[in-house]
Amino acid sequence: MVDSVFGWIVAGSGDLVSVTPDLVKCHTTTVCLTTLEENLERFWNIEELPSRSDYSMEERECEQHYSSTVERDSTGRYTVRIPRHPDFDTMLGESKSSALRRFKLLERRLERDTRLKVEYHRFMQEYITLGHMRLLQPSEQSANKCLYLPHHPVIKHSSTTTKVRVVFDGSAKTSTGFSLNDALRVGPVVQDDLLSIVLRFRTFPVAVVADIAKMYRQVLVHSDDTPYQRIFWRFGDSGPIQAYELLTVTYGLAPSSFLATRTLQQLARDEGAAYPMAAQTLQKGFYVDDCLGGAQSIDEALQLREELDSLLTKGGFTLRKWTSNKLEILQGLEPDQIGTQSALMFAPEESISALGIGWEPETDKLRFDSKIDREAVADTKRKILSSISQLFDPLGLIAPVVIRGKMLMQELWLLHCDWDDSVPDIVQEKWNQYQQQLPKIAEYTVDRYAFLPNSKVQLHTFSDASESAYGACVYARSIDNHGNIRVQLLASKSRVAPLKRITLPRLELCAAVVGSQLFSHVVKALQMEVSDARFWSDSTITIQWLQAPPHTWKTFVANRVSEIQANTHGYRWSHIAGNENPADLVSRGMSVEEFLASYLWKYGPEWLRLSEKHWPETAPIPAVLDNVEIRRVVAPILRTKPFTNPIFCRYSSFSKLVRVAAHCLRFVRNIREKARAQPQDSTVQGAGKLLTTQQLSDAEIRLIQLAQIDAFKQEINDLKTKRVRYE
Repeated sequence: MVDSVFGWIVAGSGDLVSVTPDLVKCHTTTVCLTTLEENLERFWNIEELPSRSDYSMEERECEQHYSSTVERDSTGRYTVRIPRHPDFDTMLGESKSSALRRFKLLERRLERDTRLKVEYHRFMQEYITLGHMRLLQPSEQSANKCLYLPHHPVIKHSSTTTKVRVVFDGSAKTSTGFSLNDALRVGPVVQDDLLSIVLRFRTFPVAVVADIAKMYRQVLVHSDDTPYQRIFWRFGDSGPIQAYELLTVTYGLAPSSFLATRTLQQLARDEGAAYPMAAQTLQKGFYVDDCLGGAQSIDEALQLREELDSLLTKGGFTLRKWTSNKLEILQGLEPDQIGTQSALMFAPEESISALGIGWEPETDKLRFDSKIDREAVADTKRKILSSISQLFDPLGLIAPVVIRGKMLMQELWLLHCDWDDSVPDIVQEKWNQYQQQLPKIAEYTVDRYAFLPNSKVQLHTFSDASESAYGACVYARSIDNHGNIRVQLLASKSRVAPLKRITLPRLELCAAVVGSQLFSHVVKALQMEVSDARFWSDSTITIQWLQAPPHTWKTFVANRVSEIQANTHGYRWSHIAGNENPADLVSRGMSVEEFLASYLWKYGPEWLRLSEKHWPETAPIPAVLDNVEIRRVVAPILRTKPFTNPIFCRYSSFSKLVRVAAHCLRFVRNIREKARAQPQDSTVQGAGKLLTTQQLSDAEIRLIQLAQIDAFKQEINDLKTKRVRYE
């Protein structure tokens, strides 16, 4: 990018290039102005870049590379080029021997597991049958520029379709020490984050869930790039090992996710005009290949289903595993296209996975299943962390339970336990109790649809902190035309307190920061009109800080106050009693039994379901409640006359001047007291010893006296001689 007419530009290699009138210097290489002009033209002609302002230069180049190279064949299917590193050709070395060795090890593993072998062979046969890879002829295997990928199975027992998936190892090192993934660019994230998609999923009365069958493999790779996707394979031990070439976007390569998801975005741009509902869902409701969408009525949901199916078919994609909370949406679909057991009726307590969250279509509730085995032994820090990581809760709906596990982990950090050493008995006992309770979390459910139809929506954000953790939670308060009020927890965020201890008021302020960030995220994700918003905290100091301009406070407080005020501009912060603050639960943690019985966490304080006149009134907060964090303003005094005492002209640092003066005064005092043999305070005041606070203070006072004598010499002499001057 160009900083000025003669400034800096990023060259094709990614290096910073200094632009001068006659040449460009790129580290050790001199580049002519023709190259500069080509680079300028390439950067200025980037078209149709995403609206994401946080893209790096590399991500922008990946986007431009995709836009300029993507193609479609006669069937509508997309063909893409893999984004390469500028030094792609020199980074890759020989890979054939290591890939062959890894394949022989794979065959031994498959021989030991007959069931895995059958599933693996079935997967590879499907690859060939669908035309996703082709057998190379002997004459084609001698190509100089190619790369062989090792491959291995990934087993997913929870999958209802493909339990064994073959993943190709793009991270395997070649003879140069670089892998294919090292030589490729990852590309930007083009889809919304998981939290946003699941939050929007809770805004539709009629939910629609589906996923794309074999999404990666529906996107073709250009023939110039397929030589870098070669593998070894054979179906029997007696036959020769053969070389195959993968023809589609491949599992295990760094840019695969970008190429596949960016193709969905491109399909919405190319064909979305004829399918407006589907185009919106394709751009905002997909997380990789999973669709979480919905509509306001059954008719709209049926139209959405038909449009999505038609739109994706135009790009060569097929939707399957259709699920909805309304059986009418599933009528007319083939049995193999439906994600539930039947299209005619819901099975009792049937649950499906919606982006990792359990969803019961019949009751339209979200649920959480603990994958932690109650009988599994977790006696090291590594095992405990692994178990805690299995608690998947993107919305933070069970945050008070999850934070208890994080607090235990923090306790292990404070004890400086090694990863594989046995944890102390007291922590082990706490973990065992926690682990035994977790399966009961499956009893906790929340309504997927969090609002009332045709209602005005308010958002209420609560924040709180303790010495162990801090966090915030956001509730939606819906009011329909009949005056009915409904309150539902939308999302929460929690964090353990930093190991470096800070004051509780500062932790409360950090909780308010988390609350403001979460609120901004929720508002952006919901994409619906919010009539009002309120923020609540039980910290009067935090509210006082937020009522003043940021520059009033010290740096730590000022930076956070500035961010909170930016995120919550135009909305009111109010005080709430600690026992009515649901964020108090996430800051202290709860046992599973306490959590299941908590009405406050699930629905917020009771007065939130009443009219506003019943809400707590915020008492006036004193203007100055906390003097500790007030920024001390030092007013410099301009001296018009130079100092006559040379000591003030010798040092530019006042602190250094004070220390020099303190050393001099200490030496003079020791001389006067004849302390050369036995100096006073020899342990701390002798030559080369540290200065005391008192000595530094005395030196500072003495310097002030000298400065006054220097500046007001005549006035001091007049006072000493009792001559008073009147001017």
